Amino acid sequence: MLFECHGHIILDGVSYTDSVERHRSGLDEIFVKNNLKICAESGVKFYRDGGDKHGVSVFAKKAAGMFDIDYRTPSYIIHKKGYYGSMFGRAFESMLEFRALVAEAKDADADFIKITASGLLDFANGGSVTGAALTSEELFDMIGIAHGEGFSVMVHANGADNIIRAAEAGADSIEHGFYMDSRALHVMTQTGAVWVPTCVTVSNLIGAGLYNDEVLRSILQKHEAALIEASMIGVPVACGSDAGASFVPQGSGTLDELSVLNSLGIDPQQGNRRIEEVFRRKC
Repeated sequence: MLFECHGHIILDGVSYTDSVERHRSGLDEIFVKNNLKICAESGVKFYRDGGDKHGVSVFAKKAAGMFDIDYRTPSYIIHKKGYYGSMFGRAFESMLEFRALVAEAKDADADFIKITASGLLDFANGGSVTGAALTSEELFDMIGIAHGEGFSVMVHANGADNIIRAAEAGADSIEHGFYMDSRALHVMTQTGAVWVPTCVTVSNLIGAGLYNDEVLRSILQKHEAALIEASMIGVPVACGSDAGASFVPQGSGTLDELSVLNSLGIDPQQGNRRIEEVFRRKC
């Protein structure tokens, strides 16, 4: 059984702009169903979407049964105003507003909540982490609210300190997790958070001519070393490719991610099953 534990069915793996524009005048159901068909033909049986603000993943959840795919979605990302997440999310300024967005996600039949604790990697500037990061207090409040409503929480986090804050606050999974270190991995052994490393968001860019390959290789080497350490100390690792991102096609991107993990001697089945168990609606 092939798991895609972090994908975006709204995306085509080529152009974010074109992918979003496709749905601006109305949901392109044919496109969504075709992406689901591609995933099914690649062997994907479980798909945990990272969400979007255009209703695509919500529709995909309803359509996924046609393709024998167990589909989970947060509906949309919830992010602090001015912080990373606007491309797929909705913003809040106060915890009262955050609580209201969680309630709206529940009404939209969300399976879990997704929040962003940090920015992206800026490959054009040495791979630095972009944007401001949430504080420990903010993360404890947000995750506590979500858990109180019966939801598990997926947290986008890059940078060891950001990962530590998210894990200590109760994140059920850490997404991407670039610049993971031994300190962060130790915290994750204590909290039980699953790591979804999306390796191919970097590895599939090598040789594409978009960024400096040496920068990409350096980031990937550090990421893979941390994954090997995670496997050795018992941090559960799940297979999630960020399917739909640049050079990460639906279906084949998932197979690429599994290949990378297997090449490191990592079998993600334990992490996959943990995601399957935890990231379902309990309320």
